[in-house]
Amino acid sequence: LLADIFNNTQVQVTASDPDKDADQEALRYSLHGQGAESEFMIDEATGKIYAQRTLDREARAVWRFVVLATDEGGEGLTGFTDVIISVWDINDNAPVFGCAPDSCHGSVAENSPPGTSVMELTATDLDDTAVGQNAVLAYRIVGNTVLSGGSSIVDMFTINGATGTVSVAAAGLDREKTESYLLVVEARDGGGMMGTATATISVMDINDHAPHFLERSCEARIPESSEPNTAVLELAAEDADAGENGQLTFSIVAGDPEQKFYMVSHRQEQRGTLRLKKRLDYERPGEQKFNLTIKVEDLEYSSLLHCTLDVEDYNDHAPVFIPHFLQLPALREDIPVGSSVAMVAASDSDSGSNREITYSIAPESDPHSLFLVDQTGLVTVARQLDREEASQHHLVILATDHGDPPLTGTATIQMSLLDVNDNGPEFEAAYAPVVWENVPGPQVVHLNASSTLLRAIDRDSAENGSPFSFSVPPEYRYSNDFLLRENGNDTATVTALRAFDRERQKEFLLPVIMTDSGKPPQTVTKDQCSWHLRCLPLPRLASGTSASTGALISVRTTLSAVLLLGIFLYTRWRSYKGLKEGVYHVSAHHDGWEDIRENVLNYDEEGGGEEDQVRSFSWWSRAPCAVLSALGPPATNLPLSSRSSTSSTKPRPRAAPRPPPPAPPPCPLAIIRDADQHPETAPFDSLQVFSTEGGGSPAGSLSSFSSAGLEESAATHDSLREWGPRFEKLRALYERAEGSDL
Repeated sequence: LLADIFNNTQVQVTASDPDKDADQEALRYSLHGQGAESEFMIDEATGKIYAQRTLDREARAVWRFVVLATDEGGEGLTGFTDVIISVWDINDNAPVFGCAPDSCHGSVAENSPPGTSVMELTATDLDDTAVGQNAVLAYRIVGNTVLSGGSSIVDMFTINGATGTVSVAAAGLDREKTESYLLVVEARDGGGMMGTATATISVMDINDHAPHFLERSCEARIPESSEPNTAVLELAAEDADAGENGQLTFSIVAGDPEQKFYMVSHRQEQRGTLRLKKRLDYERPGEQKFNLTIKVEDLEYSSLLHCTLDVEDYNDHAPVFIPHFLQLPALREDIPVGSSVAMVAASDSDSGSNREITYSIAPESDPHSLFLVDQTGLVTVARQLDREEASQHHLVILATDHGDPPLTGTATIQMSLLDVNDNGPEFEAAYAPVVWENVPGPQVVHLNASSTLLRAIDRDSAENGSPFSFSVPPEYRYSNDFLLRENGNDTATVTALRAFDRERQKEFLLPVIMTDSGKPPQTVTKDQCSWHLRCLPLPRLASGTSASTGALISVRTTLSAVLLLGIFLYTRWRSYKGLKEGVYHVSAHHDGWEDIRENVLNYDEEGGGEEDQVRSFSWWSRAPCAVLSALGPPATNLPLSSRSSTSSTKPRPRAAPRPPPPAPPPCPLAIIRDADQHPETAPFDSLQVFSTEGGGSPAGSLSSFSSAGLEESAATHDSLREWGPRFEKLRALYERAEGSDL
């Protein structure tokens, strides 16, 4: 039995008993199967099947049962039949979208043409599609809303009413304008029941935009001293595309042939950093400024930006002189102050204030500030030069730039000075000439302890120096006091022509004119002073003669020395008259030896037979020693006005010869002769000191004089004659002494 039932309907089942005379009323019906007694029931007498509750075709559209029919009131035989009940559909279900409520998402690429399928929005209806229009659905878009982005055409999408397929309705999808849309779609069945769903449609990006820099141009400055990897500038770009299409790469495409720079790309942030790759050198051509072309690109498109980089000069180059060494021709030492000497020039490869140069002279190369250099590099003479102070100059010229810190370059100027005869002759030494009073002339004046020669020197060069000439002013040429004799070998000798009396005049002034060989020659008059070198200036002797600060040649006579000589000579003569009468001794500790000059012999003797062994050698017990102690240094020079008329520049009148002094005892001549003829005597004038022992000593005499034959008068006279006219007066004195038998 097939039965289509609706809710609240019934199905009739009827059986018959073929037995003869069977009671048809005695048949009993029963229902068996799934849902029996729960969903359906059967009337056992009539066979009607009833639904006990409302059926839901969408839950179970077909029921299968077995109906049993039993005769004899249910006690007899049984027959059966199958009952199939189909539930008839009614429109009791609305359409339902499978993606609802929040899974309805679709996407479409931007710029997609109309008709491009976007998504399928399908709904289901549980009603029976075979029964009427209960399950026949119709779709439509009831709402179209822009979720993000700017304004856009609302009806950008359409839906197939039968299939629910959503597609692009019009051109103009632009993700950069509208990224997503919200569609409300309705599904309605034939019975008028409907269901809705909200679909989100995202517009997918395509790479349809080129990146571009935010700046239209860029400029930057970078110090020359920057280290590699230093950030120079930051560049930002933008790309309207998204995802990988919006990830940007930066690079340098022009303007950097030596690859001094490089770019670091921050792709997702759409920015790039320009960094220094190699050190810069401002002084190299082409490295003062860089015109870089920088490219930014995505997967397909790119754009360019021109950047100007100015390199800031760093003071890394010192000024350089070309040439750095100058050898100048020799200059005359009398070159006028202000004269130009040389021109130097320095250059600096840096720029700006780093190349501005100030010239100067290193102080250690010009300690006396003899030269100047101006800011053009012109070197001039600042002070008068003097070859005698420095014959060569090595100037170090400094060129200092104005950088921070400043750098300095140097150049050396070497110059020699040509000598000019600008220095007169000078005495070789500080002379302290001395003659002894009461000594008949002529006697050579000792100028110092070691020499009788007057020597000159000249600070100029050899051609302006030797040979020198010596002379005295005209008013002194016929002086009766002294004679200046030029020896011809750059020396001169001063000779005392007469005997002097210290008590009458103790100092004489003798101007000496010295002339060198320069062209023109330099003439200098020197007025030399005595021992202690206190110089007394004198007036000029003649016009045209250059007189420098003079020194006085002082011929100092000393009475005490003559007295001492007389006493010693007399003692010596007495000892030679009889060797047993005394012992000769000279003290080695006498303080006045430095004051003794040529022709003075000092003997300090002990007489007799040495009866007084204690007092005999005492310095203070002997009269000759006391006389020596009284000698002392000469008295201080008197002022020029207090001196005798001999200090005047006028010629001294020739004085009448003085009478000879009283003849001394003869023994001094013997002592002098003994000293001069001694076999150990040096071949030059010198001070001789004899320390001898008298004949009364138990050890005998050690005197070297005892073998000299001094007691033979004739031999003594002959020896004096052999000595020449210089000792003629001594020989005469000796003869008178022998005759008087002192």
